[in-house]
Amino acid sequence: MENLSPYLPPLSKVFSKQTSEDNMDTMHNTSNSEESAQTESARKSASGSKKSTQQIASGSGSTEDSEHLRDPNFLSNFVSLFNPRDRRSLNVTFRPARRVAEVIPTYLNVNIPQEAKAYILPEIKRSDLEKLHLNINELSNDNIIKAFIYKLHQAVINSELKVDTAETFTDALVTHLIFRTVNFDQWPMVIELRPKLEFTVGSATLIARPEFVIFLGKYAVLVIEDRHIKNVKLNYEYGESQIAGEIIACGNENLRIARKVFEMHIYVIRVVFTYVTFYHARISKKYWYELAAGCPRRQSISVDRYPGDDSDPLNGFDLATSEGREAVINALCKIRERIRT
Repeated sequence: MENLSPYLPPLSKVFSKQTSEDNMDTMHNTSNSEESAQTESARKSASGSKKSTQQIASGSGSTEDSEHLRDPNFLSNFVSLFNPRDRRSLNVTFRPARRVAEVIPTYLNVNIPQEAKAYILPEIKRSDLEKLHLNINELSNDNIIKAFIYKLHQAVINSELKVDTAETFTDALVTHLIFRTVNFDQWPMVIELRPKLEFTVGSATLIARPEFVIFLGKYAVLVIEDRHIKNVKLNYEYGESQIAGEIIACGNENLRIARKVFEMHIYVIRVVFTYVTFYHARISKKYWYELAAGCPRRQSISVDRYPGDDSDPLNGFDLATSEGREAVINALCKIRERIRT
């Protein structure tokens, strides 16, 4: 496959609320034989439904195994708790991009600003950042760049700390990336911090609080960054289930602001530890109409991912390498240009 950008490597080079029905096992036995028989029958029925639901949450079995998969009342109340079952209920799928341009607008002729190029730092390798002691003053003459190197170094050497502590360093790194390296906080773009977003599926209302959202009359870019490498698990699709809910929440807020239904494009930047993955979702008008009635059956959302053949964040661009920094900076510049034009 051809390389569609001088900065992005070709694809070939890049690597619930779990539904449980009311547990009938807790019903008290009575001396009445008819009531006992009814209790045992109900217990077996509930047990079978619970087993079916667990198969779906774990990725085994057909989506038709649960009668509640299309019931919005069985969705997790908070998007932060979303699991694969919730994603399937909302008919959202993730897939690797067939072409880079499906996620990164490589067709745009964007000149990377010199101040952004300064962050590529080709002389700094991951092996340097893994050293406990790093003389940052020797690595740059720019104090702002030095601050970035410090945050990157801290994110790398503290990656083995407990989750909450390590996330603090990732937070600082991502904040620098979107406020300074490639500044998204300049009019008409505004970065909102942890906005409370809601969306309705049938009669159920769900809440999402993404870390950063880039707003310019509508929500255009989500930045997901508080998931440490130990906190994202395979059985939860490395956080992609939650990303699905946050995409829908942002889209729904766009409808509320515009007071009309329209097709929209939403970009997502996921940062786990020092690994960055990009996503692009297109949501059709028909999906919103069906979502208003309940969990969609006919309409769906396909979210393209780049890089990575699967959801594992380690397949993303690594900010601890100069190649990874170059690819991320180039992608951010192109996405910024795309959403403001």
